[in-house]
Amino acid sequence: MHKYVLLTIVCLLMGFVAEAQEFNIENEYAKQRKRYPFISPYRADSVDVNEIINIEYKKADNRSLQLDIFLPQNANAQMPTLCIVHGGGWRSGNKTMDWPIAKSLANRGIACVCVDYRKSDVALYPAALNDVEDALKWIYDNAEAYHFDRNCINVSGTSAGGQLAALAGARNISGIIKHVIDIDGVLAFIHPDSSEGHDKPGKKSAATLWLGCPVDSCRELWNSASALYNVGEKSADFLFINSAQKRFSAGQNEMIDELNRHGHSAEVQKTTDTPHTFWLFNPWAPQVVEWMAEYLLKK
Repeated sequence: MHKYVLLTIVCLLMGFVAEAQEFNIENEYAKQRKRYPFISPYRADSVDVNEIINIEYKKADNRSLQLDIFLPQNANAQMPTLCIVHGGGWRSGNKTMDWPIAKSLANRGIACVCVDYRKSDVALYPAALNDVEDALKWIYDNAEAYHFDRNCINVSGTSAGGQLAALAGARNISGIIKHVIDIDGVLAFIHPDSSEGHDKPGKKSAATLWLGCPVDSCRELWNSASALYNVGEKSADFLFINSAQKRFSAGQNEMIDELNRHGHSAEVQKTTDTPHTFWLFNPWAPQVVEWMAEYLLKK
């Protein structure tokens, strides 16, 4: 049996489930407004889009994995398409959290697809990565039905979703990913600037819970899940959008060098004095949308 499958079974049997508050906009707003009292949850700047909700793209572990599509009204031509992967520490969150950004981008002529994936309480790495890559394949296979441009399929993600998007784009196994927009997603789990894998007595980190074993025991596995160590000739081009939290840029300079060395472009947009989840809130989210739209539409 594959070693990763064995790790999944062992960890699930031992009950390695994170004890954390559910990651959603309401809880995150209550948390962040204590330091940033001026913020408010971002709402889409237009709702004049066509919504197609809860389409099954695969079954896994007796679960239906679904996606949501947001298209400009009266779409009748191929459009640049963005798969958006939500955050939540690989164990929480859901695809509805990215709806405001997806709707705003759809209003600008970009087809958006928000996807769910298996969390660490159900299946360990690389299950979530496989799900994201299968969602991208579904987008490619169903391009004609939804006016997706097969030559401009892109992937983005926030936090844990950014890590998954970056890893999928660095690998680009199918070769269909044109661009990646990584919003504060981990690029290197093992790095001097990273704080991933810092377990506490009786409480494992989100990364350990997802990867299935502590960093000191499984360094090869942890590196295999790091986009930095998967850059190659097939990798996509990248846009990095970062908060003011330094640890979410860990390995970014090295990855840009690797991307450039293999002939790929990389751009960076940074915000100042922002929490990790800045993309969920005003006043920062509108700028995030503008950066994303400008990057995808100029390509």
